[in-house]
Amino acid sequence: MPPVKKRRSAPKRREGNETASRIVLAAREILMDEGYAHFSMRNVASRAGMHLNNVQYYFKTREHLVRALLEDTGSRYRASYDKLLAVAPAEPAVRFNALIEFSLQDISTWETRRFFIQLWALLITLDDRSGSLLDDLYAIDIEQLSGFIAELVPGTAPAEIRRRASVLAAMIEGMVVVRGAHTRNASEMKRLMARAHAVAMQIALGRIPEE
Repeated sequence: MPPVKKRRSAPKRREGNETASRIVLAAREILMDEGYAHFSMRNVASRAGMHLNNVQYYFKTREHLVRALLEDTGSRYRASYDKLLAVAPAEPAVRFNALIEFSLQDISTWETRRFFIQLWALLITLDDRSGSLLDDLYAIDIEQLSGFIAELVPGTAPAEIRRRASVLAAMIEGMVVVRGAHTRNASEMKRLMARAHAVAMQIALGRIPEE
């Protein structure tokens, strides 16, 4: 009788796994190119050049894949911030201004607007009134902004820092939607962005009246 072959154990699922990253990238591309209505595990598998069961090995459900996409989005912005601040002066106000300038330029791009509008729609369809995925997305944003505000105004209570970060995140994300409705004129858009930049600094410094 031939010896019984031992079954090979499945590879461990690890953060940063190359195949998992490939799947998340495919998910991002589907959202950008085809929109949230076409965001399915099968379509992601096709875009990644994989079988559906291979994708499901790494991400059991669509929600698991979406959560990985949210983490990837947060990581992309952290990397951009780190790169930006690596060459910025040590002065906290200058660093914060560089962050706001980056954010306002970022939301002006077609790619960012397309991605987030489609992502919002996808999260709403998945959340089924709970709103947890949308909350998770902006928890990442608020956490990152809180770090920059804490550097700008040391000694401020954590709860107040988070409050300011939440208002600032709402303003920046809201500009994704309303900036185009305000104007198509380049010079007026420049003035609008300058106003948004100034308001962002006032929010971070706590100079917006509480009542």
